[in-house]
Amino acid sequence: MKERIIQIMEHEGLTQAQFAAAIGIQRAAMSHIIAGRNKASLDVLTKILTRYPQIDSDWLLFGKGSMFRTAQPSNDGEISGEASLFSQNLQESSLENIPNTPKQPEKEMVISVEKPAKNIAKIMVFYSDNTFDTFVLEKK
Repeated sequence: MKERIIQIMEHEGLTQAQFAAAIGIQRAAMSHIIAGRNKASLDVLTKILTRYPQIDSDWLLFGKGSMFRTAQPSNDGEISGEASLFSQNLQESSLENIPNTPKQPEKEMVISVEKPAKNIAKIMVFYSDNTFDTFVLEKK
């Protein structure tokens, strides 16, 4: 997959840093993908397909077919046909996996348990030379 991402960068005439900025990810993340240390996440793939709607998702994901979609974007920027549905499903599924996506607040039930008060009986101090002192509090 990294080879196909490199092909997109070359086609667009962008460096790794420029491509990372164009799709909205950190430069380091792109560097790790290109170096082969990390694989592109679903979020990165979605960002590529969103930024470059002319790229065929089957080609990007599986290497099948040609680099570009046969269906071209319409005047309003929407992709027509089956490719549009795949891209939309890919985008929707990636939004569910983003950790910072706001979710419905969960109701918490807090149960307070009364515990008896504790009093300090003694304090021990351990020193680095393996000695210690014990301090016992006087009872009133």
